[in-house]
Amino acid sequence: MNFFGKPSIHPFLFYSGKIYGYILWLIYLLSILRIFPVIRIQITIFRVFSYIMSLAGLIIIVISCINLGNSNRLGLPVGNTKLKVTGLYKLSRNPMYLGFNLLTISSVIFTLNIVTALMGIYSILIYHFIILAEEKFLEERFGSEYIEYKKRVGRYI
Repeated sequence: MNFFGKPSIHPFLFYSGKIYGYILWLIYLLSILRIFPVIRIQITIFRVFSYIMSLAGLIIIVISCINLGNSNRLGLPVGNTKLKVTGLYKLSRNPMYLGFNLLTISSVIFTLNIVTALMGIYSILIYHFIILAEEKFLEERFGSEYIEYKKRVGRYI
């Protein structure tokens, strides 16, 4: 399996959006472990909410990866693939991105920092543009099968 595919949008936006998200998740983890102090407001309800959202996001990401199996890639596939419509993909066309967004939002809520908030907004916007490009690709590749799937299942939920 070739894990690296072709970026679905301009490579700079594609990779920078993903890298900002990954950095934000790392800041979140290091902040939880108190290794990397990020100025944050100590509001317990926000921290608890961020923990719940991040756990939900991680569970969704893991299940999505399992559901995709060998079709999981960073970017668009260059070879033949099958349209995945089972598991979480019965409920969301993009459950993995939904999980990514939940993890990103929980990171921003936990840190309550303007820099992490801007990184999170950028990452979520880029993921949305990636999704739009991937949907166009899937519609071209799978035609009416994908169009029918789009009618039954929402983009995020």
